[in-house]
Amino acid sequence: MAVLWVSIGTGMVRTGLGFYDPDPLSYLGTDARSRTLFRAGLLVAAVLLGAFAGFVHQRRSTPWCFLLVFLIGLGGQVVAAIVPLSGRGASPAVHTTSGLVLGISLPMLMGCFAAGQPAGSWRRLSWTLFWLEAAACIAGVVLSESMRAPIAEALPAGAFHLWILAVAVHAWRSDARVGWGHPDHRADCE
Repeated sequence: MAVLWVSIGTGMVRTGLGFYDPDPLSYLGTDARSRTLFRAGLLVAAVLLGAFAGFVHQRRSTPWCFLLVFLIGLGGQVVAAIVPLSGRGASPAVHTTSGLVLGISLPMLMGCFAAGQPAGSWRRLSWTLFWLEAAACIAGVVLSESMRAPIAEALPAGAFHLWILAVAVHAWRSDARVGWGHPDHRADCE
């Protein structure tokens, strides 16, 4: 998460792009002052998030749809990093479509995750974070319609990153209770 926010934040400072500007964050990948940092940030974040998805799937009670949707979304992020918004031919359409794939994957993977959690307070929190992500996506669409593209993209990303923090802290706390090698580790989600 830090890689992504540092690369985007630095790019915004370098280019003067504000959260309430009409241009999307993807324009950071087209401006010479931020292009390399923006693309590298997306790629490094995708690799780190892929490792996180594998860890969560291996250690927690998650259905296969969680890992599949997570990896498809990260594929969208990688394509968005490589294919510039301002390129020739199909490049803008490919970039936009891959960004939409990433955006749609977030509430889907969070819903798959929540559905796989055992009944109890952790499952309730997981569903709460899913609904927060869904609301952030709806707010993002509304803000995008009113030409506030960067904040429209940042809201769903922020809700997703809040979910990542919650999952990481929960995993750390439950790992501290039962230990890494405990045979019932995957089932201990309370």
